[in-house]
Amino acid sequence: MRTPARRRTTVAVIAGLALGGAGAAAFVVLDRPDPPPPAPREAPSGDTGTPQALAQAVVARLNAKDLNGVIELTCAQGKSTGRRELTKAIPQLDPAVPAETRNAPIEFELRDVREFPDGFVASITVRFEGTVQEGSMRIQRSGEQWSLCGLNSPRIGGVG
Repeated sequence: MRTPARRRTTVAVIAGLALGGAGAAAFVVLDRPDPPPPAPREAPSGDTGTPQALAQAVVARLNAKDLNGVIELTCAQGKSTGRRELTKAIPQLDPAVPAETRNAPIEFELRDVREFPDGFVASITVRFEGTVQEGSMRIQRSGEQWSLCGLNSPRIGGVG
């Protein structure tokens, strides 16, 4: 028969092993290294830090028929009148036109960006219904960023 002191020692050893095992398991589980920091995000394709980058972003949004995206890139004056003027000049940008008009293929291409006294002018080519026409956009500084402040689009589909 065991003595009470020996029983207490046995219970203490078992409890110590159980708690020690739990403590070791907790240490292993909780002591995981921090996950690596997320990779830096790439600059969005709509980077507009230079006149050239802004012109490319406008052309990309025109090709995507993203009216709101083009409006985002306009100067303050363009934001108030730009939507109406853009949908009038380029009906494919207007979400209210019939699907056949909206889905008509149109392609914009940036040719070059040249400096002029008040900013920059970007020359564009527009391909629509087998024709190739030339247009331009005016790019100016608005505060700390470059903005689209005018689009001289060719007549598209007899409109513009």
